[in-house]
Amino acid sequence: MEITSYPVNHYPDLIERLWIIDNKAEDTDLITPPSQYVNIIIPLNQSTYTYNGEIKNSPQIEGLSLQSSCIHYPKGSRFIGARLYPHGLHSFLDIRGEEIMNKSIDFYPPLDVSIFNKSNSDVERLNTIYDQLKKMFIQKNYDEANLVRDYYQYFRKTESMISIDEYCKEHNTNYTSLNRLFSKIIGLSPKRFERLIKFRRSLCDLIDSEESLTNIATDSGYFDQAHFIREFKYFLNRTPSAYQNLIKAADKETNIINYNFRLL
Repeated sequence: MEITSYPVNHYPDLIERLWIIDNKAEDTDLITPPSQYVNIIIPLNQSTYTYNGEIKNSPQIEGLSLQSSCIHYPKGSRFIGARLYPHGLHSFLDIRGEEIMNKSIDFYPPLDVSIFNKSNSDVERLNTIYDQLKKMFIQKNYDEANLVRDYYQYFRKTESMISIDEYCKEHNTNYTSLNRLFSKIIGLSPKRFERLIKFRRSLCDLIDSEESLTNIATDSGYFDQAHFIREFKYFLNRTPSAYQNLIKAADKETNIINYNFRLL
């Protein structure tokens, strides 16, 4: 299975990447970890796939997840999509975060898949995604999400973690107001969302670096290794070392890449 990522030419503060999945060889099963991203998924040429046991054959919105998901891609299936930052969808659709959390739902209003199938190249298909999103863009929603967008970028990138209360003081707001925004746009409280961000940061380091678990825990913003292990088990029901061994074993057998992770 080939997964190709493409740089973002429009809405870079809302879209993390565009991607194409082309499963030419054989039926493929993937287990995806909890994620703060939202995906727009468009099946091409009547392709289907299975998401947690449910067959999907139409454009989907796959929400933020606090649990692992099982996905089955049949041989010959092909998909195009956009991976949005957690606040990104709010600028295009009036959907509350909790409505899509841990779910994959039919895209509404429906997308016309035929315009993607009629395109002569993948470049045209990618540009069609931008065209569709441009028609859907809601300026007032974009403005409303400004604080959430800034919060996410800060906690995702910074190496010097500050408390949420300190963040609120720096941005002339309070936790109640921030929580109200997060509940509407993300579907999680800021504190719970921060836990997910830390977990994802630690997961990236666990897979892609040779650092010790102690260093990974510190770099990801955990108090100590014990705190890191507790949080990791909360999201994946495995210790970091056990999951690291699982990834290494899977990589030797399959070398499957799921967006940015090598997974079983």
